Amino acid sequence: MKTKTFLFICLLMGIGLTTLSSQTLQKGAVLGFHYGVFTPNPDVTMNQCMTFLKDKYVPEWEKNFPGIKAFLLKGIRGECADCISFLIFFPSDDVRNKYWNEEDVYTESGKAALEKVRPVIEEMAKFGKIDTKYTDWGIQQYLINEIRKSLRRSHPGVIY
Repeated sequence: MKTKTFLFICLLMGIGLTTLSSQTLQKGAVLGFHYGVFTPNPDVTMNQCMTFLKDKYVPEWEKNFPGIKAFLLKGIRGECADCISFLIFFPSDDVRNKYWNEEDVYTESGKAALEKVRPVIEEMAKFGKIDTKYTDWGIQQYLINEIRKSLRRSHPGVIY
């Protein structure tokens, strides 16, 4: 189970890292992976929920938590095929720590931002519930170098 979860997280990291440019990925940046199982309310489809998350939920978080970039992912195969995931990019620990000072403990700035997104959180309840888990991952220079090498091989002539 732990191996499958670890592999799933690695897959999410790979997907997420390819969507961020190598210029954005600097040593010290932080990627947060929030993933969980979606339990829809009656008469709600996964597509309805994904549309809401993409069009309303994620943009509200990005707007009210300046400095973060969020990506919405959906499991399509494997142990977490029906999971919904959020890949959250923080350019640094400082940006993350502006909103959270430890696990699930908001700072004053975080509490103020959370109050602004509360309406969209409450609206999400109309679609169902997502029980999430998360891990924050620090970007290491080795990873940045490997991504650049991979991009150079797959896209020759483009400067990364």
